[in-house]
Parts: sequence; structure tokens; C-alpha cells
Amino acid sequence: MNIYNEVTKKFKREDKIPLLTKGKSDTYIGTTSTKVNGKNFENAILFEISATNKKRITSEFIQLTYDYYKNNNNCFPKRDWYRVHNQLSHEYKSRPCNYAVAQGLIIEILKTKTF
Repeated sequence: MNIYNEVTKKFKREDKIPLLTKGKSDTYIGTTSTKVNGKNFENAILFEISATNKKRITSEFIQLTYDYYKNNNNCFPKRDWYRVHNQLSHEYKSRPCNYAVAQGLIIEILKTKTF
């Protein structure tokens, strides 16, 4: 499943992205592009942490997190997996909050999907 496409279909501006801490959430803004470690990524999600703080998460970060989840008995990766991942380590290093955001997006998609 292309999880990024599912996220962009389900989430609308101002929707809440549930985080790992119960009762905490970030706010979905929409799609965008971003740059990580000098590399451009055309497909990304823009989300708001607070009124003055917006962040981006790449489609690759979301998809590889989802792939790990599906291939590992529906368990999300630990933070160390991101720290050493050849594709995600730079994004994780500069945006560690993406760890929780990816999981929140994926969990919300899985709630509405039947397989």
C-alpha cells in the first residue's frame, strides 16, 4: 500500500495527527516538498506543532516506517532503527518528532482500512 497516498486522501487541513503521548496531537496542514541533507523530496507532509512551529515529513519516512510495521508483526521501529537507517538517518537527526508523526499518520490510516 502506498501509505503517503492514503494519508493525502484521508487527512484534510486542520485534522489532528495523534501522537504517542495520549491526548497530544499535531495539526495536518497539507502536502509540500522539502529538502533533507541537500536532497529535494517532492512529496512531503506539512504539519504544525504549534502556532509558530511547522515541520515536514517526507513520503519516504512514512512509507519506510509503514513497510517496517507490516514486515515486523505490526510493530513500529525503535528510534535506533532511524538513527542508523541509510535513507532516513538525516531526516530523523534533524526532525526527531517525525518518529511520532509517522506512527500517528499510519495508525489513523489503518483504523479506516480493511484488508
